Amino acid sequence: MARYFFHQRIGDRMMWDRIGCELPDLCTTRDSDSAIALWTDLIAKRVQPDRILVITDEIGKVLFVTDR
Repeated sequence: MARYFFHQRIGDRMMWDRIGCELPDLCTTRDSDSAIALWTDLIAKRVQPDRILVITDEIGKVLFVTDR
């Protein structure tokens, strides 16, 4: 499993996720339904109305950014 980081931006301030979370890669997993459910649940818990969620991989590549 790969490690992903869930950073949050509030205005001009970035709150860095230094620990991250090991999750299955949605493109390579054998059990895609379980992986999608896990990702969906995790993202839903971290999205907040006044913040922008920025998900990066282990090397810092931005994979996903939520809109306000």
